[in-house]
Amino acid sequence: MYEKRLTPGFYNMKRKRWILIVWALVLLPGMGFGLEVRFRADAVAGGEMLTLADVAEISPLSAAAALNGLVLFPAPGAGEKQCFQTRTLKAYIRDAVSDSRSIEWSGADLVCVRHEGVLVSRDKIRSVIDARLRSALSGLDTEQVCFKLRNPPDSLSLPPGVVEYEVLFSDRDIISSRQVTVIIRVDGRVMENLSLAGRVQAFLPVVVAGRSLGRDTQLQPSHVRMETKNIGDLRNPCLDIREVVGKRLKRPVAIGRVIRRGVLDQPVLVERRQIVTMVLQKGGLRISTRGEATADGRMGELIMVKNLQSEREVPCEVIGEGLARVDF
Repeated sequence: MYEKRLTPGFYNMKRKRWILIVWALVLLPGMGFGLEVRFRADAVAGGEMLTLADVAEISPLSAAAALNGLVLFPAPGAGEKQCFQTRTLKAYIRDAVSDSRSIEWSGADLVCVRHEGVLVSRDKIRSVIDARLRSALSGLDTEQVCFKLRNPPDSLSLPPGVVEYEVLFSDRDIISSRQVTVIIRVDGRVMENLSLAGRVQAFLPVVVAGRSLGRDTQLQPSHVRMETKNIGDLRNPCLDIREVVGKRLKRPVAIGRVIRRGVLDQPVLVERRQIVTMVLQKGGLRISTRGEATADGRMGELIMVKNLQSEREVPCEVIGEGLARVDF
């Protein structure tokens, strides 16, 4: 026999139970004579509390009308099943009948009750999170993708209905997320809102230093190699050698260490006092002249360039080595 922890709602239901007992005494004086209770071997709980009608058939019909709603105790959780000895059930029924000595008992000795709800297991929650993660990282050739939960949740009991899951990661860069929220709805209503700590595990080839590299090294293909690592443990790693070639290191990187985007600096394409080609383009018209850079410039940066003919300084965008486009 299983024991259930009583909920606050149980005491309200017990009050209703005594009301039913009073009605039974008013409507059925001497009801004990000819009363038959037949227990079902298999029963289905209709709500959070188990009633007599859930587990037994009562005759005559006049008695059934008064006793069917008799509350026994908390029902199994949604999606769960429990079995009860009928001797336990009989004790509750005897309390509700004025003369229980003449009750005729019949049916099963063991009543197994199931609750027609949905049981969401721990593995189901994991699979929902991992499916969302794989979908979000579908553009990457990931291997063994999962969100490793620090403290996986217990199984959940939900009422019957259509179950929907919404998964939200804590960081816009999903790989860096350290928390995930799982919102569970049944027939559109929010039933659970789980906030779970963990981290992403996804193995990908990343760029690592092929040898010890000093600060200001302008990276070449021979300086680096690819290795497969768990990118969930890394911060903004480079995933393609083309990302790093031609760029400079802001700080030294030891051999075998992952090269992160944060340590890369665009190379200086225009140096201060360098004579550069100034390009002016408007529609189909393209004019070029020579000028002197007043500052160092990297790709896309805006610097001032002194036009050697007009002696005027104008803002220009660095577009290549020794090239600057006049910015309007």
